Amino acid sequence: MLFNATIEATEDGSYQASCSDPMVSAQGLTPSTALDQLRGEIRYRLEMCPCSSVDDDYVQLRLED
Repeated sequence: MLFNATIEATEDGSYQASCSDPMVSAQGLTPSTALDQLRGEIRYRLEMCPCSSVDDDYVQLRLED
């Protein structure tokens, strides 16, 4: 599933990646880490219950300008 994401540098030198649908954001020390954290947050929100799982490659991000 493809999700639109944005990434920007924060004042403290880290990076914040966010997605508007579902509305979620994550931070990391590098852009890559922030995007990985965002994928994890989206997967977590897509899981119906703790016994279900969403494959790692199910969440794909497309960076918006």
